[in-house]
Amino acid sequence: MSRLLVIGTRFGATYLDAVKHSKNWEIAGIVAKTKESLEEAGKKFSVDKANLYTSVDDALKRCNNIDAAVVAVPNEMHYPIACKVLDAGLNLILEKPITETWDQAIDLVRRLDKHPGKKAMVGQTLRGDMNLRMMEYHLARGIVGRIEQILFEAHWNWVVPDPANPRNWRFRLPDMFLDDIGIHEIDTIRMIAGNKACKELVAATWSPPSYPIKAIAGTSASSTWVLDEDVRVSYFGSMSCKGHDIGWYGRVHVFGEKGCLFRESEGQPYFYEEGKKPVGLDDAYGENVDEYLPLVDVQKIPYLLEDFYHAIEQDRPPVTDLHDNINSHAILLAMKQSAREKRWIDVQATFPRTGVH
Repeated sequence: MSRLLVIGTRFGATYLDAVKHSKNWEIAGIVAKTKESLEEAGKKFSVDKANLYTSVDDALKRCNNIDAAVVAVPNEMHYPIACKVLDAGLNLILEKPITETWDQAIDLVRRLDKHPGKKAMVGQTLRGDMNLRMMEYHLARGIVGRIEQILFEAHWNWVVPDPANPRNWRFRLPDMFLDDIGIHEIDTIRMIAGNKACKELVAATWSPPSYPIKAIAGTSASSTWVLDEDVRVSYFGSMSCKGHDIGWYGRVHVFGEKGCLFRESEGQPYFYEEGKKPVGLDDAYGENVDEYLPLVDVQKIPYLLEDFYHAIEQDRPPVTDLHDNINSHAILLAMKQSAREKRWIDVQATFPRTGVH
């Protein structure tokens, strides 16, 4: 059984709950900023008071037999805490967005590579969605032929009554939508496109006048990408659309040589072969899904955590491997830069993978 140090108790509680129901993980310790948060989490997840810490340094020094640490704290703290975890020679689970700058992201990969055999994964929750996993599998095996175009849209209205509340810190970030939700959607597109990197893109962000939280400069975003192999992507996402809510998982069309694979924001994907009636993937292939997909009994964070355990045991990359997922981070940073500068961005030239594989 592997032992996990959980740093941060807000979203970190999701990992604590996943560990509680896992046969492969146990909680080594918890780190939180306040004693109140620590005591609450310790009581809820039955963690001994001796394993509750208000300091990352103290936890890394005193907590026994840590195998991995999850960093689930506000964005600006990701990089410095992740550095401490990696430099301690531990496996790392890092929440998104991984860092504030590209240089920081590359530096994390370099620090990881100084410890052969250690793994780092990014908390991209939707990589554990069963319907998206089915889409990824069948697209990789040519259900639509060569992928040519992807259309992604997600929209809903998300407002909190008290943005000044410390727990609502995300709603005080100018790029809150892209940093918090858009990065999930960016990574979803890359996932179903076969993890292709982006060559160039252009993007715009804005907030409708009726959206009440003025601290967020961009509650909506649109973007056009060109991925490797000239796959074209059209993206629209918004957390400020009233009246018609399709949620943030997104409605996605993947168009290829043979037809289209389509999924609403919920429910099974459908394959529309040119000239034929649509076929549901779950209807056609769901009965035997456990024969071609692993870990079908868990989804979202529990899936990522179980995959991470097996990645460590089998010495293979996890599904959200940091080495690959920085390509999703590059798209996020490029979209924000394009929106600021109002121009196309050469993603691979602007965000080079210098010195990392």
